[in-house]
This record gives sequence, C-alpha cells and structure tokens, in this order.
Amino acid sequence: MLLRRITKHLNEQNWFAVAIDFAIVVVGVFIGIQVSSWNDRRTDRVDEVEFLERLHDDLVRVENASERVRTRRISLIDELNAAADVIFSDAPAENLTQSQCLAIGTSHYYNINVFGLPSLTELSNAGRVEIIQDREVRTALIEYQQRVDALKSLSNTMPLLITNLIMFRPDLLKARPVFDEGLGEMQATYTCDVSGIRQDQAFLNAVAENIDAFDAYLRDGLVPWDIQLAKVHQLLDAALQIKHE
Repeated sequence: MLLRRITKHLNEQNWFAVAIDFAIVVVGVFIGIQVSSWNDRRTDRVDEVEFLERLHDDLVRVENASERVRTRRISLIDELNAAADVIFSDAPAENLTQSQCLAIGTSHYYNINVFGLPSLTELSNAGRVEIIQDREVRTALIEYQQRVDALKSLSNTMPLLITNLIMFRPDLLKARPVFDEGLGEMQATYTCDVSGIRQDQAFLNAVAENIDAFDAYLRDGLVPWDIQLAKVHQLLDAALQIKHE
C-alpha cells in the first residue's frame, strides 16, 4: 500500500507527498528498531535474574559440599605450627595433643571438593556474561573462576612436593581407625613419638617441608578461594535481595 502510494506520488512528481511518505517509512523503521531493542533489553533482564538465581543455587551447593573440609584444612595450619613449636624445641620433650599429632599425620592431605559454577560456565560459553549489569558481580564471578583454577592447580602439584609422614616413619607416627560418633564417620587417631621425632633429622626435615608447602597451599589457593566464595555469595544475596538466617 505505502509502496504503491510512493510510486503514484513519484509519477505525479508530488515531492511534498513523497517526502511525507519517506518520513513515515523512516519513523516506522526507527520505532521498529526501538521496540526490538526494548524487547531485547527486557529479555536480558529476565535472563539476568534467572541466571543470578541459578548462580546462587550453584554457590550454595558448593559451600555445603565443601564446608566441613574447608574448615578442617584452614584450621590445620594452627595445629601444625603448634606441633612444630614442640618438636623443634630444645625444651624437655612433651607430648603433642591429639589434634597436633593429627595435624602432622594429615599434613599431606590436599583433597577437597573444588567446584566451579555450572551456570557461569553456561553463561560464558554463550558469550552472555554482559547481561549481568552489576560490574562488581561480574568481576567477582570471573575472579572466583580464577581462584578455582588456581586451587585445582595447587591441589594437583603440591602433593608431589610433600611427604606422607605416616608411611615414611610408621614407628614415629602411628595411626589407628576409630568411629567418630559426632561426625558419624570413621576417623584416624594418631600417636606421635616426640622424643624419637626429635632425634630423626630426616623426619624433622620432612615435617618442615610439609608445613611450608601446606602454608603455601592455604595462602595461594584454599584461603583466597574460600574468601572469594563468601564474597560472591554476599554480592548475589544483595543483587537478589536474599537474607539468610
């Protein structure tokens, strides 16, 4: 209809009418583009909320799956340092506490469930990370993935640098299994021969290296991941207006 009218006005050389017709076309195209852009933005906002909710669910699963082991690993360094103060001391030999002896016996443990966020991976693969409007949230999510990658790398390489002290000198560090009623799982209890350990320089060297490696693992891997995990959760809670008890 409009094309026929434009053709008619051209044939009649009615330039004023032609100008009006073209203005109508331009305005129509402009409105169409604006409506399409508005629809795209509205879709992005709906998708953004959906992805943030899924990211929050992913994050809660990560926290729940790793919380107990994260707490154990992070608190272990204090017990290791306390044990080192005893076995590397010139003071009269004293027994290590059960938790200190356990720390030495498990200083080669680096296993922990390190999960990424499937929703973030999906968003990245689709090239749609930019639909998350909050720049701080976007940055925190990207940094979280970097922390995951760093921790996984350390978890794979660090065990090559440390010693399984239980197998290295089973006469100085003995373990036996017990069922922990509180945790509802099997645990190992350890007995440390402090006098024997002090007289074995190879064992002392291995303990020192294990503590140094474990400290690096915490400092460069586990603790930054743990901090970033909490930060992302806090930002997502704020974005979604979620309040936890």
